[in-house]
Amino acid sequence: MLKAGLQGLTPNGEKKKARVYTDGFFDFVHFSNAKLLWPAKQYGKKLIVGIHSDDELDNNGILPIFTDEERFRMISAIRWVDEAFEDAPFRPGMSTLNQLDYINHPTTVETARYEEIRGSERAKQYVISEHVTDQEVAGRLMLVTKSHHMETDSILEFKSAVLPFASDPMSNEPVISVSLFKQNFTFAPVVIGKKPKATDRVVYVSGAFDLFHAGHLSFLEAAKELGDYLIVGIVGDDDVNEEKGTIFPVLNLLERTLSVASLRIVDEVFVGVPPVTSVKFINLIKASKIAVYPETHPRRFAGCTQLGIIKEVTPDYDATCEEILERITSRKIASSEDDEIAMFSSVPLNNNQH
Repeated sequence: MLKAGLQGLTPNGEKKKARVYTDGFFDFVHFSNAKLLWPAKQYGKKLIVGIHSDDELDNNGILPIFTDEERFRMISAIRWVDEAFEDAPFRPGMSTLNQLDYINHPTTVETARYEEIRGSERAKQYVISEHVTDQEVAGRLMLVTKSHHMETDSILEFKSAVLPFASDPMSNEPVISVSLFKQNFTFAPVVIGKKPKATDRVVYVSGAFDLFHAGHLSFLEAAKELGDYLIVGIVGDDDVNEEKGTIFPVLNLLERTLSVASLRIVDEVFVGVPPVTSVKFINLIKASKIAVYPETHPRRFAGCTQLGIIKEVTPDYDATCEEILERITSRKIASSEDDEIAMFSSVPLNNNQH
């Protein structure tokens, strides 16, 4: 469980520094990357994140699934990331920190590439538990398993997991609301945050948001531009599996909820919504506009066209889960046998490498 420190104090009870710096390549598992960065924010008022370039990773024998542009865009969208920059050095030293002027308490992990700074007072190692790695998710693909799926009602048991993602890490107060949709067309609050004002234009979108990627983010950004308050519905595991079959969704309902809840553009999340949105559902949430993927999932709102509030949007970045899965397959084929063993080997849950 992630636990927020008191406002102005670190988890160790010390005064928070002005700036914290951490880096990585932050590939593939979006909610897990957000979870890795959350405790770093607890050590400073401003969190700066450096992202390694594709070329830098290639020079160090790492084959990312997402491009550096995609990874930068995804990390920049996380609510508790104040600044992100590309082309971060793979082995940062004191000169790197001095040049960037991020001189206060950089948060790092203790590995060989931090050798120059890890003994400094300016370095801080933190450990995170319950960390889901890209290797674990890749293992789900390889084993063709559905054991990670969860019943919709069980999301209520994970309030402790959802709360940090829905909260301001500085004040420790919820800033977005998360609710569980019930079959009797009611909502059970999981986290109570802000609600829309009477004058807000409410935008509702829904989907699986599996293997959260830059295409999802682009769609949500385009949807948010249509109004003032963005509600995102996450379809349950059983419904996604019925539609897509095999092992889908690759990420379960809780994991997909965390990915969406970590975004600063999201105001509210409905968990376990029906795959097809009815007029009754729209009246329940009182949405004044609806955004849908152009041509991709028009059936989700087919029964609502008579309301005159359906709005199709065109994201500025086009990507699909199928494309991401193809990248994973291509990377595996392109790797040598040794690379495959390294890529899919298990990593301890408290390992803090990005």
